[in-house]
Amino acid sequence: MKHAHFRLDWLRESGKLRLFLEGQPGVVRIEFQSEEAAVDKFNHFIKEQFQNGNRNGQWLSARLDDDWSTTHTIDDQLHAIARKLEEAGIVVDWSQAQSGVGDVASRNQSSGNLDINISDSVIINGMDASPGGVQKRVNLVCEAMKQFVANGGRFMLVVNDMEKQNQGKIWKAIWNAGLRDAGGNRLLLVYYVGPKCGEEPHDDAPAPNVAFTLPHNIEADDARQNEVYDDVVGILTGRGYAPEKAASAAEMLLDSNSDSVRRLHMGLSKHLMNRSITKGVPSS
Repeated sequence: MKHAHFRLDWLRESGKLRLFLEGQPGVVRIEFQSEEAAVDKFNHFIKEQFQNGNRNGQWLSARLDDDWSTTHTIDDQLHAIARKLEEAGIVVDWSQAQSGVGDVASRNQSSGNLDINISDSVIINGMDASPGGVQKRVNLVCEAMKQFVANGGRFMLVVNDMEKQNQGKIWKAIWNAGLRDAGGNRLLLVYYVGPKCGEEPHDDAPAPNVAFTLPHNIEADDARQNEVYDDVVGILTGRGYAPEKAASAAEMLLDSNSDSVRRLHMGLSKHLMNRSITKGVPSS
């Protein structure tokens, strides 16, 4: 059984994001103090909200994280954005960025890492790693992004919390180097500032239109506890639970997990999974 990514304890944050997730362009900065804030769950939630509805594949999002092998380097990150644009039928022709040096590398039969210096180019494993070479590939992705938004698409780029210097590379090499202007008024940037970057943004980080902090617990916030209670009851009754059973489950979850938003989500998911396995849809 597949569950949606619920909005649990994020009523206020959802309100601040609503217009952006409905298509308003801009920059959103989200701060958090620990993984107990359920950042990964929140990421899935906003992706689901952004791409929700019958938008014919024209609302796309990509997420960058320097801990992932698929988005570790600037080139990895460019390819991740390009792969997303391919879902809309826009294919980046990387050969246009070779400028002839790729042929030299292809004729070299050396094994292992291959470093070749040609004039102002630095070829590493067949790629021109010089600033000019990287900019050529950035330009190709930007041209693809321009085509995508010109065709009516909207794009959300999510940059996870990472070491400050690595976020800085994204701002310098991708965002400020052309992507911001390429996406124009159909591009949304969401970036996270947490423990990895010392809980403060890089000096080159874009100024946000909206900024807020995700809570990591709700122990001392009665209003949030009430919001979570209402969310859980709504989710469970929407799946066939009788109101009194939904209320009992919500109270149990809050009593056991109010010190961790992450565990609140885990507890709800586990509860739904257990009921699904043992009883199917609960009777009323």
